[in-house]
Amino acid sequence: MSFTKQQITAECQASGPQLAPLPSTIDGTQLLWAISGNESSFGEDVLPRHEPVFDVGGAYGDNAVMQPLLVQWGRAAACSYGPWQQMFCNAPAGYTPVTYDDLHACGVAAVEQLNKFLARWKPQGLPAIGECWNAGHPMITLSAGVGAYVHDLIGNYAVPLAA
Repeated sequence: MSFTKQQITAECQASGPQLAPLPSTIDGTQLLWAISGNESSFGEDVLPRHEPVFDVGGAYGDNAVMQPLLVQWGRAAACSYGPWQQMFCNAPAGYTPVTYDDLHACGVAAVEQLNKFLARWKPQGLPAIGECWNAGHPMITLSAGVGAYVHDLIGNYAVPLAA
């Protein structure tokens, strides 16, 4: 499965303005576009991505959020989905793995999760927002992986939306 860059652009334009509270230097549409660049090469690779640390036996597989999801959905619960590769455990209520076949549903889910991060952590710039999306929270000390993610996000933020 894939979405075209034009489809991703349209969804970013529809959902991006709903991101709040954003720092004044960050545009919501461009932020969603940049994250989709990091996570799926702007929609080219939206196949579910299995994350073993969220599966049975993984570091997060035994927590109270993951246990019932793994019972209900099995391995599919330990995957990230869509152009923004959102972990299933962060999906809005009522979502199933198949929900992520709908691009607008993906956009709604990404905005809901980002808005929770924005309200809770109040990140003041693109690097901190990237840390939240990639690691779940702002970081005091960046790991190499999160540092590379933030570096790529800054680069993708500068990529113009598809025409």
